[in-house]
Amino acid sequence: METEDRRRDAASMLVFAEVVAAGSFTQAARRLGLSKASVSREVGRLERRLGAQLLRRTTRSMSLTEVGETFYAGCQRVAEETEHAVRSVGALQAEPRGEIRLVASVSFGQLQIAPRLPGFLARYPKVRLRMDLTDRMVDLVRERFDLAIRITGRPTDEALVQRRLCPIRFVVCAAPAYLERHGAPREPSDLERHNCLGVGASPWHLLLSRERASRLHGNLFVDNGDALRRIALLGHGIVFLPTYLVGEDLASGQLACILRDELALEASAFALYPESRHVSPKLRALIDHLARELGPEPDWDAFEAAGRPPERRSRRPRT
Repeated sequence: METEDRRRDAASMLVFAEVVAAGSFTQAARRLGLSKASVSREVGRLERRLGAQLLRRTTRSMSLTEVGETFYAGCQRVAEETEHAVRSVGALQAEPRGEIRLVASVSFGQLQIAPRLPGFLARYPKVRLRMDLTDRMVDLVRERFDLAIRITGRPTDEALVQRRLCPIRFVVCAAPAYLERHGAPREPSDLERHNCLGVGASPWHLLLSRERASRLHGNLFVDNGDALRRIALLGHGIVFLPTYLVGEDLASGQLACILRDELALEASAFALYPESRHVSPKLRALIDHLARELGPEPDWDAFEAAGRPPERRSRRPRT
């Protein structure tokens, strides 16, 4: 009840300040979009609450009492602060500014998101970015993040707004040196006789049936895609990784695709953010920037244009 009284007092003070500034109840009512009777009631309420007369009123004139003059000075400050707050919010809504808390997976955030942020900040110098890199699933609302970049076949959290940024393609690949020593698999079942790195860490089961994936073996378990890539480059085994990690290696020939026609998988990078009636300009600007930068055909897939592997028949991951 006390909070409600304070809100009512503040509203009445703004009405009183407008009456004094306009010089009449009629003009104040017109400016405020209220009836003259409503304006009169608000001023009368203030006088009863203060136990003092604020205005001397006659049929032809209106003037402040001594108490009214003192009180009006305070009401003016309230009105000015309110107007300043409204203008400030309007400026925030018109121009991207303020802090954005962004979260992304370690590899994708480091390799593909971070290099694209300086261009955004140069264009919007009043924005500050804080990016957290983690491979765990983050609760955006509870942990107070504004935006998440996630790689998935299809987002399942209906409480989050989603926007697809770009395709994410996965390939099975190995170093030519490994394939020269052990031979290149000719069909998916041949993988069971090879050293498949990261089994259990990378989603091999999305590429193969769970039964077939369970028959794969590897002597090295690493839960980080970039580490697996580096090990594969040394010729130690076969990996299943996204092209944003290995695209340059495929283009240079340091890695070669295996069973590209049979074993190709595609997901997407999504921008996810908590549902709100109003998306702030800073958040909208960042999402638009990332969508333009990443694009429908990301630059890390340029190795395909060079004809490096054959045309794909990709499958989407089962979710």
